[in-house]
Order: sequence, then C-alpha cells, then structure tokens
Amino acid sequence: MKKDEKKNYAINVKKLLKPNLDKIGITLLLFLLISFFFVLFAHPETVSYKWLLLLIPSYIVSCLIFQLLVKRRTFLKILRWVVFTPLVFVVAICLISQFAPSSPPEDFLITRNFVDLSQIHRFSKYRACAGHQTVNQYSDEPVSNMQHYINADPRIDPGQIKVFAPFDGYVLGDAPNTMADGITMIPKSGIPWWPFNQWRINFPHTHILPEFQNSPIHEVKAGDLIGYVNSLGRYGQRNFGTQVRAGVLAIPPMFKNGNGEPFKKLDSVFNYMTDEVFAEYRTAIPGLQSREDMIISKEYRLAHPCKFKQGGPSFSDNPPYFDTGRVEDLPIEEQDVYIGVRIDDREGMIKARTCDDPEDIVNNPECSS
Repeated sequence: MKKDEKKNYAINVKKLLKPNLDKIGITLLLFLLISFFFVLFAHPETVSYKWLLLLIPSYIVSCLIFQLLVKRRTFLKILRWVVFTPLVFVVAICLISQFAPSSPPEDFLITRNFVDLSQIHRFSKYRACAGHQTVNQYSDEPVSNMQHYINADPRIDPGQIKVFAPFDGYVLGDAPNTMADGITMIPKSGIPWWPFNQWRINFPHTHILPEFQNSPIHEVKAGDLIGYVNSLGRYGQRNFGTQVRAGVLAIPPMFKNGNGEPFKKLDSVFNYMTDEVFAEYRTAIPGLQSREDMIISKEYRLAHPCKFKQGGPSFSDNPPYFDTGRVEDLPIEEQDVYIGVRIDDREGMIKARTCDDPEDIVNNPECSS
C-alpha cells in the first residue's frame, strides 16, 4: 500500500469512526437490545463490568450502518425514528419503574401456605449470608440475602415439591413474560400485564403448570396448585429447592458485586401472612415464637457483614459466615430454621445440617433416626 493510499485509508477510518448523535443512538440501542435478551434468556448468575466492552463492537457496527445510510437521507430519517423512539420509550419505562409503593395493597396477604411444609427440610432467615447476594436496588441495606431459601426434604425429589397460590390473584407465566425467573404472583388488585410499580411474590427455580403456559396471565384462588420446583438446576445439577421473595420489580437492574438486582422494597414474606398461616410454621418448627425469629435485623447484619466466597456474589458456605474479628470472638449465627427441630436446639440443627443431602441419608446412620 502506497503512502498516499495509507493516508487516505487512515482518514476514511477516522471519518467512519467519528462520533455523532446518530451513531451513539444506534450504539446504545444495540447494546440495550443485546443486554436485554441476554439477561432475559440466559439468566446469568453473575454480571461483570467487562460486559461494557460490548459497547466497542456495537459502536463499530453502528458506524457501518450509519455509513451505509448517510447518502440515503430517507432511510436515515426512518432509522432515526427506529432508533430514538425505542430509546425514549426505554428511558421513560426505566424512570417510571423506579416509583415503588412503600407498602403493598391490603390484599397482598398470604392466606394459604405456598408450600407443603411436610415436603420441606429448612428455611433460611431473611438477611442471612446464604446462597448469593440479593438486596434492594440503590438502598443502604447491608449485603445479604433478602429472601428465604426453601430447601426440600432430601428424601424427596425436588420436582415433587408443590407451589400453591398464597392469595387470590394472578399467576404469571415464567420468564421472559415476568422478567424474573420462576413463578410470579400478584394480588387481584394488581395489573397483571404491567410488571412494575406493584408488589409481587416470586419463586425462583420453579415452573408453572402446563395449563398456565399458553397464556402468560391466569386468575387463581388462594391454595390452588400453580406449579412445582424444578428438579434440576440451571446447569443440570440436582436442585435443592426454591426461594421466596416479595418486592417491587424495577429496571434497569442494579449491578453490585457481580450480581444483578431487579427488586426494590424487598421484605420478608413472614411480614405478610395471616396468623393462621404463621401458626403452621410455629407447629412445624418447635420454639418458633414470632415472625422476627425468621428475620435477621438490619442492625445485626450491619455489625456482622456477610463474607463473600471468592469476591462474590456467593457467600461463604461454612461458619463463621461473617468476619469482624477473631473467630473465637464471633457469635455463632444460625442461618436457618429446620422443620421438626427446635429453633434453639443447636445440636439438633447441626445434625439436620449434616443430613441435608440424599447421600447423607444413605451413608449416615444418624440421618435415618
């Protein structure tokens, strides 16, 4: 290549890559569309800031698209409508979704248990250092898991664990219809086709009944069977159960410590159930006195921050779950409550913890007693 040709080539590349409003708009639209569908269908457990590198090829593609249309003014005008109208719409939806009601409506009340407790082994407490980080968007909440893990009895195939409607309302089909993994329910006072600005209950790692799959919205009564826990996890491993979380969906998700956080106003479901339903838990978990027994306080969590495993978003699997001083000085935190075990029976909980895997049931004689 001659010197003049190289110079002209450099000038052409520089002109091609020179930014303008059209190229930036196309870049943002491509980036948002790719990110949206990736999150919607892949459900990544962790999110890295390296994903922003996708902006580079997106910008190059946008420059090529603009170059093809720059001499075709009519097509360029159409492209501007195609690009900027969705961008304005997306930005408007994001802004509207940020308005979350401070409290749920009156009919957001659990009048029937959402699981059969005879099929359940244990529940994690709200704000436990269990599983992976799940926190409110843009809040001063300390890092923790602001939902309850529900582990199946290890002698039962998780795929047999039933999920019931906790109140009269609408069961929504699985993602992408609900923008969240698993079964979602909103009360009858809600707007089932609108995903934002209203409280919902979500059960990740579950699936709705086949009769609820053809249409994404179905009205159900409290206590109706609406689905089952998935037998297998996302990567083909045995699934140990589900989770239950209550809150308000908002976009875009907040990305923190490698995890996407799609909810605002997260709260424990134990704050929104009738005394009759809570009585079932008191019967199944001896010594359980109040709903606060299922909740780790914000003040305690601030004083005892959760400890990440390999930088997050997953937490350390073994006690101590937090690290604020010498190990011998740390209080022993019980992350879970076990069905059939007194809430203050530490030896019973330790035994139950060692028997929460099918192989333990077979190989450990104490697990059968």
